[in-house]
Formats: sequence, structure tokens, C-alpha cells
Amino acid sequence: MVVAVGRSPGLTLTLKCLVELLEADDEDEYGILKPTDYAFKTVMNLILEANSLLLTDFPKASASTDHQGGIRLAWTGSSSDDELCLFCPAVATAPVDIYYLLNGEEGIEDVISPVTLVKWLNRFHPA
Repeated sequence: MVVAVGRSPGLTLTLKCLVELLEADDEDEYGILKPTDYAFKTVMNLILEANSLLLTDFPKASASTDHQGGIRLAWTGSSSDDELCLFCPAVATAPVDIYYLLNGEEGIEDVISPVTLVKWLNRFHPA
């Protein structure tokens, strides 16, 4: 896969964080450390497609796994209280979700397409 990320340092750093998850030990006493193939491929596709739709640079996110191999991408906002998280479960039987806390408003939304992620990234990091 060839990805042009030279213009977007946030995307480059986010992709680096995702690849580092693949290099982790398989598991520890808390559970699985590496993401499942499903979670990794789903998140990669979502962020690459979202990047192509964004009108601004892709914002840098931190990446982590849950105890089952799902992936969580987290963005912090200009206010230390604001947070946006994309969660992709380890398996396709559970939905991909966005969790948000923005200006005191919080909630969860299913990610049915990259457009959903773009909508929240634009709200979270306006141009």
C-alpha cells in the first residue's frame, strides 16, 4: 500500500502509532496487545479515506489497543476537557464507534462510513 502523507504530519504520526501497535508483544497479563487484522485494516481504511475527504490536515491521534485486540484512536482538543475517540472492535460483529466530549456535550455515534469520522474531525478541529 502506498500512501502520500508528506503534506499531513498528523496523518504520518497517526500511521506510525498504528504500525507500532503491530510491533507490540502478542499479549500481557491484561490481554491482547496487538490489534486484530480486522481492527487494523478497518482503522487504516477509515483514516486514509477520511484524510482524502478532509479539507484540513489530518489531526494527530494516539493509538492503543483494548484487551481483545480492538483499536482506539484518541484526539485531544483545544480545551483539555475535549476528547474524540474512534473505537474499532476486534471483530466485525460489533460496531465501530466515535465517542466524543466536546464543549460539555458527550455521546456515541456509530461510524457507518469515513464521512462520519470526517464530520467529527471537522467539528473537533475546525479549519
